[in-house]
Amino acid sequence: MARMKIFNTLEQEEFESPPIFSSADRKKFFSLPLTLKNTMINLRTPNNKVFFLVASGYFKARRKFFGWQFRQSDIQYVALQIGVNLDEITINAYSKESYARHQRIILNYFGFKAFDLTAKNFIIKEITTLIRVQFRPKLIMLESIETLIRHNIALPSYNVLADLIITEINHQRVLLGEIVDGCLSENQRQKLDDLLEKEPNDKIDGGWRYRLTLLKKPYQSTQPTKIRANLSDLNILQTLYLDLKTTLSQLNLSSECIRYYAYSVIKSQIPQVSRRADAE
Repeated sequence: MARMKIFNTLEQEEFESPPIFSSADRKKFFSLPLTLKNTMINLRTPNNKVFFLVASGYFKARRKFFGWQFRQSDIQYVALQIGVNLDEITINAYSKESYARHQRIILNYFGFKAFDLTAKNFIIKEITTLIRVQFRPKLIMLESIETLIRHNIALPSYNVLADLIITEINHQRVLLGEIVDGCLSENQRQKLDDLLEKEPNDKIDGGWRYRLTLLKKPYQSTQPTKIRANLSDLNILQTLYLDLKTTLSQLNLSSECIRYYAYSVIKSQIPQVSRRADAE
């Protein structure tokens, strides 16, 4: 099964990459308060001083660490500001231990916590709550990012957050599937299956169309025949709704979740809906 994409490629790359600063941004984010400057001064090597300040500026801007990604233009700016020879600066000399220690100092100064097991369990609960009222993965991702920042928790990588969201979405789908499986009678199942069957379509071209396709979009015309066709479709939908009302109440879906599923059905081709039903 293909991995669900929450952010597109460009959005994911932007999230995982250090910010691109303008000249004004560099003055803003690399102008650190006295406490951090004193910490920088006490660092042993020019290399550590530069990368500490760059990492601090990135975190100040995005509440996130970016591994060993440091933009050369930012390194040059910071080196110039603190009077360090750029030739002395090399990423290879910035040790894993130094970076980890610097991250702890930066987190402590800004009052943030690392994304540890406690933070992971916290955001899983938040994601679960969000999924109950909002099923669009991208909005869940954006709200999860905002929630972490509001609670002063450093942002993890895109893959970490995406995996948590996808896992919880799949879990919720399994729960909903179990409810549907336990509530639907054989007669109700057959009525739903009938929507995936073809029937004559003399409204448009005299051909055959799936019943569900014919119900997706009402006519916008005010011609009497089109109005009667719309009323007939609405009557079919109302009959289905009343028959399935008990199951729908058991699902307890929010209006946003219903809208999400409805949009998926509208945009999907019938063979895609059939394959999804077989898979579930």
